[in-house]
Amino acid sequence: MDVSGEVADLLAKESLQAAETAAKLAGSGLKNVAALLLALSKDDYKVVGKTNSKRLARDPAPAEVIRLKKEDIPQFEKLAKEYGILYFIAQKKGNESGIVDIVSNQNYAALLNAAMEAMHYPIPEKAVQEESAAKKAPSRAQPERSSPERGSGSNPQRTDTTPEKPSVRGRLAALQAASDGMKSAPVKQKEHTR
Repeated sequence: MDVSGEVADLLAKESLQAAETAAKLAGSGLKNVAALLLALSKDDYKVVGKTNSKRLARDPAPAEVIRLKKEDIPQFEKLAKEYGILYFIAQKKGNESGIVDIVSNQNYAALLNAAMEAMHYPIPEKAVQEESAAKKAPSRAQPERSSPERGSGSNPQRTDTTPEKPSVRGRLAALQAASDGMKSAPVKQKEHTR
């Protein structure tokens, strides 16, 4: 038996596994360094957690504001870090109501809702009400002010506009009078031949 051959194979196998693990760690570290350098190049030193209004103003996404009790701020900060929410806390000086505004942007709206649900706050219904109000909004163009001309502009066409619709009762009376006039005259019947 040759024991030295087996030991050499085992040593080569272990060294390959160590090299593979080192390559994986170096790759993940390189990825994290690239993300950090990208954030530094954009002056985005903060990517999650509490920040200031100037940092959020750089992002073109519209702002989202939610209301929160002051005593729930530590719990929200913990959840925001866990969920990866970028936010800042806004409150007026001398605010004695015990309510603060959490300002973030629309990119984090779903995460904000998840954090608020975890804190047992109700889901805001403002967006649903706005959609229904938008659907019920009256049309911008009034029918009586609409243009009598239709077309592309180069070849306008006049539409036939009548000032009033004839009444249904008047039309029924005219048809009944015509029907009565037909009853008094003898009606000729056609003969069908095949």
